[in-house]
Amino acid sequence: MGETKFDGKVLSMIIDMLPDGKDKMEALQDYIKQADDVGNDYYRLYWRYEYAYQATFHEDPSKAIPVAAEFDAIVEKSPEALSAFPEDARAEAYLMIVQMGIDPVAYMPQIPMEQWEKMMNQFYILVKRYNTGLRTYWWQMARFWRFVDKEKSFQYFQKFWKTGRDGLSDCRACERSYAVLMSLMIGDREAADNYSKPIKAGGLPFCKAAPKLYLHAYLENALDRGDLKEASHFANKLNWKIERTIQDLSFFGSVMRCFAYTNTKKALERFTSGIKNINGLWDQKKVYDFYKGAWVLFYELTKENKTVTLTLPETFPLYTKDGVYNCDDLAKWFYSQAQDIGKRFDKRNGSNYFKENLELACACEEKSI
Repeated sequence: MGETKFDGKVLSMIIDMLPDGKDKMEALQDYIKQADDVGNDYYRLYWRYEYAYQATFHEDPSKAIPVAAEFDAIVEKSPEALSAFPEDARAEAYLMIVQMGIDPVAYMPQIPMEQWEKMMNQFYILVKRYNTGLRTYWWQMARFWRFVDKEKSFQYFQKFWKTGRDGLSDCRACERSYAVLMSLMIGDREAADNYSKPIKAGGLPFCKAAPKLYLHAYLENALDRGDLKEASHFANKLNWKIERTIQDLSFFGSVMRCFAYTNTKKALERFTSGIKNINGLWDQKKVYDFYKGAWVLFYELTKENKTVTLTLPETFPLYTKDGVYNCDDLAKWFYSQAQDIGKRFDKRNGSNYFKENLELACACEEKSI
């Protein structure tokens, strides 16, 4: 029998029937190889784009990095390959996948700053080449520098906000959520509230991520200031919106951190549902945020309970068959893990951002670990 003929349209229909996330990404890995083997430029690029999209919006965003680099290498080696895309979609498709590959680097201390700078230089070249994406470029600069130098980060944010929107821009509500985050970062609550007004009023169309983004910014700010009353307000609002996905692990961490003081039952529910998504995660910022929240939760539990009964995955390093865990052991373990991740971030970034951030984790109570 002869070899099965490659049919991209049929494979695409199969892909479309699969659920978003892991299943679709596993199939795409195989299809990318098939497209590479037959040299079909359209599907070599399109399926890499689709893989990066799935990683970014439905799984671990960091997994977009290698396929984005492959997409870039294919186009730079053979520019004619991009002609397989419709003419009006070529520039945005190329720039979008490149920025999806850049986006997670801020959250991965395992990638050196020099590599991020190289990626940003390449992105800037493409922005100039295709005359689009400058607003996104400035935002990428602002979000990375937030962990290095707040003043410099805010300067980049101001450039972002003053630059016109284009086809590569995020939804308007997400961009306003970024503005809330950056305003709170520099202590300008009035500006943050002004930026958030259209979202709160429902007068601005938004994707499902936008409300969570701005609520999370307010929640973290309130927790870091030790304002438990305000934190509880935002935690309750955010809790209703978060989903049991990898994408929302940072939100899980913040909600746990607040509920550790106000509703330990809900906090433990969020912990047990979130911990299932941690194993093997490349995005270390999500892991850090979740572990920070877990540390505060179990630290608070040690004050009234010696042990806690939990149903945890066997991959968890402290897993026990009977499900009984020592609260103090859990608190110490999660603290040490969060501290280690923070140290790696600070070493890569040349700053003390994460050290100072972890020191604020218990700001809502008088004692610290």
